[in-house]
Amino acid sequence: MTVLIMDPDALPPAAKALHDEMAARRNAQGEHFGGPYMALLNHPELARRIEALGYFLKFEGVLPRQAYQFVVLSVAKATGAAFEWQDHVAHARAAGLPEAVITAVGAGDASALPEPYDLLHAVLSRTLAWQAVPDALQARVVERFGREGLVELVVLSGFYQMFAAINQGFSIGVPPHT
Repeated sequence: MTVLIMDPDALPPAAKALHDEMAARRNAQGEHFGGPYMALLNHPELARRIEALGYFLKFEGVLPRQAYQFVVLSVAKATGAAFEWQDHVAHARAAGLPEAVITAVGAGDASALPEPYDLLHAVLSRTLAWQAVPDALQARVVERFGREGLVELVVLSGFYQMFAAINQGFSIGVPPHT
């Protein structure tokens, strides 16, 4: 439970307008809008800035969609963020993330991940433990995804760890549409 306003119709006018703007932008990409962003809209300027970064990472970043969705599901599983898991499973399938990979992430079993998911997992095992990514591993990621991809990968891990904290901190439950 939270003391925050979580109903878009109950938000103050400026926050409601921002909600509508962000929801329209996400809807134009075939995505719904809500969840942790509803909590963030209680601080509109923070919501605007976080959503801009999230939009960039999700729709304009250099990582392939399958890699992006793998990272989101992996962080959701590792942090217990049920909202993010449920919200992204269908997106992961639509992006072409293999069902066996989704199942492995859901089971917490990285033992047989194929390329490039084993590489992504190796980085996430470090970032989720708040440890440095070794130079040799960084070099492998750069070879596969470029320097921008390496930076995006680490930032994406942190971004969804932040969302896990928002989800847990404000008891954001499983999305109602699932």
